[in-house]
Amino acid sequence: MDFVSLAYSIFSVGFAAILDYVAAHTLFCLVPAFFIAGAMAALVPKHAFLRYLGKNSPKIVAYPIAIVSGLLLAVCSCTVLPLFAGIRKSGAGLGPAIAFLYTAPATNIIAILYTGSLIGWDIAAARIFFSVLFALAIGLTLDSLFKEEKDASTPDLAKQTAQQNKAKRVKHEKRRLLFLFATLIAMLLVGTRVSEEMLKYGLTAALIIVTAFVTKKYFTREEFNAWMSETLSFAKKIFPLLLAGVFASGIIRALLPGDWVSSLVGSNSITAMIIPVVFGIIVYFPTLVEVPMAKTFLALGMSKGALLAYLLADPVVSLPSLLVLREIMGAKKTLVYAALIFVLTVSAGLLFGALTA
Repeated sequence: MDFVSLAYSIFSVGFAAILDYVAAHTLFCLVPAFFIAGAMAALVPKHAFLRYLGKNSPKIVAYPIAIVSGLLLAVCSCTVLPLFAGIRKSGAGLGPAIAFLYTAPATNIIAILYTGSLIGWDIAAARIFFSVLFALAIGLTLDSLFKEEKDASTPDLAKQTAQQNKAKRVKHEKRRLLFLFATLIAMLLVGTRVSEEMLKYGLTAALIIVTAFVTKKYFTREEFNAWMSETLSFAKKIFPLLLAGVFASGIIRALLPGDWVSSLVGSNSITAMIIPVVFGIIVYFPTLVEVPMAKTFLALGMSKGALLAYLLADPVVSLPSLLVLREIMGAKKTLVYAALIFVLTVSAGLLFGALTA
């Protein structure tokens, strides 16, 4: 086979993977997910979260708020670093800030929904469970190892809460956000879980009408425009990278011998867990690109335990992000952070592999 024929064959495989991906996952999975992420970024008041992340805040409050804040974002390990530096500068404690740093790339809503739709909901559920558990464990460990002085000038949580409750219309805010996110999430669930086409299209159309009504009734034109702007921003940043990742994964699937992958990472051995974690740390992929790559590895024979270990490590940490993180919080904290991720992700892969064997 000459070079032109080989190149044509390779590109044909890549474009076929893109066509299959767009047809199966874009309309009913990614489009609603982008709208949900855009609404979270534009309409959920972020200052309400940052008030609870201070060094004086109780752990039982600070860590859940940090994890929920990470859930609202769709960012990769490098993009989250300026946000991490910002909340640290604004007074967030080390532990909650670390929990946010881990959660945002690992557990953001688009990543979890995309994993469930493309690979399987068992992997998605395990991914979010271990990500939340690891965010707590890593944050608490670093907080205990590197003690920080409490900020005497920071008002306590009770005073913050009292001031906040006086300043805003809590009941109205909660009600309108509840209505909006209920319809958006229902649309996503219908699109990804209902298999009968006529029922899926009918329910989706009805939910679009309900969403339009809720938006018109409860949100201003400025809020709507901000929501659309954030949604478009997510789509512009993420979707082209996803297409590139799907294209590359299609080519890899065609060229990489399946027996080679299965021989290296097809078992539940500790070596089979270490290899994908190290690969995930060294090789940087933008957010969500790890999902089509993981699907390709699974099709080529990677075990589910090794697959989970890869998904838990790849989006969270990379060599570029570690170099930047070293400048933000120092070499010792960065080394402990990376070591904890390595040990925990390998352990999770071993446990999940044993449970699913």
